[in-house]
Amino acid sequence: MAKAMKGPRPLRVLILGQQESLNIILERHLQQRGYEVHILPSEGESEPGDWVGDVLLYDMDGVGGEKLLSPARRWPEARFTVVMGSSSVSRDRLEELGVVAFLLKPFDVERLGRYLSTLQRLVQVSEERGDYLIGSEKQAAGQRARVLIVDDDVDVAQTIEQSLKTVADYELAIAHNGLEALERCVEWRPHCVVADLIMPWMNGYQMMRCLRRSALPNPPAFVLMSALTPRQLARKPYLREEKSVVYVEKPFFVEHLQAAIEQALQKLAPATRPLA
Repeated sequence: MAKAMKGPRPLRVLILGQQESLNIILERHLQQRGYEVHILPSEGESEPGDWVGDVLLYDMDGVGGEKLLSPARRWPEARFTVVMGSSSVSRDRLEELGVVAFLLKPFDVERLGRYLSTLQRLVQVSEERGDYLIGSEKQAAGQRARVLIVDDDVDVAQTIEQSLKTVADYELAIAHNGLEALERCVEWRPHCVVADLIMPWMNGYQMMRCLRRSALPNPPAFVLMSALTPRQLARKPYLREEKSVVYVEKPFFVEHLQAAIEQALQKLAPATRPLA
């Protein structure tokens, strides 16, 4: 008798926060969507670090909420951390904490749902074997490099696309936010992602972090466009640590962007690099 095919496992979501009522609401809502959900104790005998999941939803509201992010406290083991809070948190602080998204309360629960559905797809793909892995297909001589352009400004994205068409023979696609870009990475498997550093929903660096933490064996190369100068970038440790990314300072000529793309492509593993 043929063996029944196993479906994908549910995303495992861990909730950590001091507002019990919100925790319960989130738990019920996410369970209705088919996720495996666990509310973690914020204090007491069980340490949050004893738990393992795919996504950690962390609520910063409450007494000493941000202090719980202290390195002295053991964190649950999760690939992705999404932080929620009633007051804004500096971008640098969020990056230092390694979060992939911040939700400012009150937020539409459908917005959280979109984050989780995208992260679930990344987890599923990373656990599959076969043709769905980014860059896993055999490279053929003369294959064109697939370049995904990500910018929340529609006009800017289209201008970059048209400009690149005049200087290089790339296959090009556009996404207008980080979540849409992650979905395109799964479906289209670009060799290189050219993304704006600052965007709503998910910025370029958070998007790159998601792909790295999803454990995909061959993630795309990255070019990040930023108005920050090299000196300003050097002051941000979380940007300095990522050696595989190439930065382009705005404004730039298209030839500079093309050179950055070629430089980024050279950072890919030889087996997944498009052949000219």
